[in-house]
Amino acid sequence: MSEEEFIKNQLEWFTSPLTPEQFAELSESENSLIILEVALRDYTLAEIARIVESNNAHVMALSVQPLSGGSALLVSLKLDVDDPTAVLRSFERFSYRVVYHYMREGEVTDRQKDRLDELMYYLEM
Repeated sequence: MSEEEFIKNQLEWFTSPLTPEQFAELSESENSLIILEVALRDYTLAEIARIVESNNAHVMALSVQPLSGGSALLVSLKLDVDDPTAVLRSFERFSYRVVYHYMREGEVTDRQKDRLDELMYYLEM
């Protein structure tokens, strides 16, 4: 495949809506979502990726949307980890404003419930 064909394919993929099969494939590999509000002058993709990867997570998809006024951006990160808590704490430590976060239920919820049950058992002693 030539460079021009690759670029053409990427543009077609980028501008076309996702098929149900593509959506299912994406949703299987992306387990959590974090949306940050970042000042335009402070936006550095390399730093955001470094923070994510320093917590043993990987960015599976990224989307950037400018806010009205043009002074800030909304950065949407889809990650491959079930529990993005460490990533969220790192963003807070580096003064990023986390607007929204989502994680799939399952293993994380069960683990937190088990820990809460253990704490309640300990407190009842």
